[in-house]
Amino acid sequence: MIRRNHIILFVVIIAFFSLGFQYMYAALTETAWNNIATRFGINLIPLCIIGLIDFWIVRSTYRFRRNDNTLFVVTLNLLLSALSAILLAIVIDMALSFILSEEYQYDFGTSSLPIAMFNCIVVLLIEIFFYHNRQIEAEKKLVIIEKEKLQYQYETLKAQVNPHFLFNSLNVLSSLAYEDADKTNLFAKKLSNIYRYVLLSNSRSTVPVSEELTFLESYIFLEKIRFGDALHFEITNTSNSDKQIIPVSLQLLAENATKHNIATSAQPLTIRIHITNDGITVSNNLQLRSSVEKNGYGLSNLQKQYDLYDKKIEVTQTNTDFTVKIPFVG
Repeated sequence: MIRRNHIILFVVIIAFFSLGFQYMYAALTETAWNNIATRFGINLIPLCIIGLIDFWIVRSTYRFRRNDNTLFVVTLNLLLSALSAILLAIVIDMALSFILSEEYQYDFGTSSLPIAMFNCIVVLLIEIFFYHNRQIEAEKKLVIIEKEKLQYQYETLKAQVNPHFLFNSLNVLSSLAYEDADKTNLFAKKLSNIYRYVLLSNSRSTVPVSEELTFLESYIFLEKIRFGDALHFEITNTSNSDKQIIPVSLQLLAENATKHNIATSAQPLTIRIHITNDGITVSNNLQLRSSVEKNGYGLSNLQKQYDLYDKKIEVTQTNTDFTVKIPFVG
């Protein structure tokens, strides 16, 4: 973040350097420059204005930069700043000629060319200043990303090792053991796959959609055993399987749906997952529970992860449906 006092200090430095350049130019060209104090006061304000204009030009174009157009933008800034310096020099020269007596008249226009040349150096200094400032902000952002990533990994693992989830899964596993040995074995393998995926994905920032769907299949199997006909899953258009998303994001959205909505044989819950070219849409029919235990883990945490990639999740709620669209991050 560029503070106002930094801008003021930078502009003043530009003004003094410009003034020094003018003095050296007058000395080298053997141009008389008497009454330095008076001329210092006359030139300081317009040179500050020129420096402020340079700063504004560079700052205004900085947001439009990409890796492939940096040279073009810098060249454009040099031309715009040189033109503004020349025009301002001519205007000030005309104003001073009109206001001041002959004793203090100063031909500002004749020195506009060297001012414009020096102004290009000033613009390059401003470019370096902005580049340095961006590098500092990038380093700070990397620190924040690593911190958020670690927090997300911890919260994801904690959510999956949640005592309620494990308790429900073990209860189902215990019931199956007396009914169907093969299904019990399959249930245990799917539960193992879930924990294995969560542990492995904690070391990665993103995962392919194909891997997330494979993991989701294990989660769906466990939930179908638990809810039976009260829960339905619909997955359509499994293309773009090579796209990257935040790990465990689909499972979290599915878990949110079962957590916040009633799922019974009389009121079945349907979770629909649709993969498009620009993201994945997860929706469910809305039949909210009267009371839900909140642990602070959900959409807000997921949004923080997508914020690290400058992406936004889209949440839409109607009287009948709740929909969340998550974008691809790679």
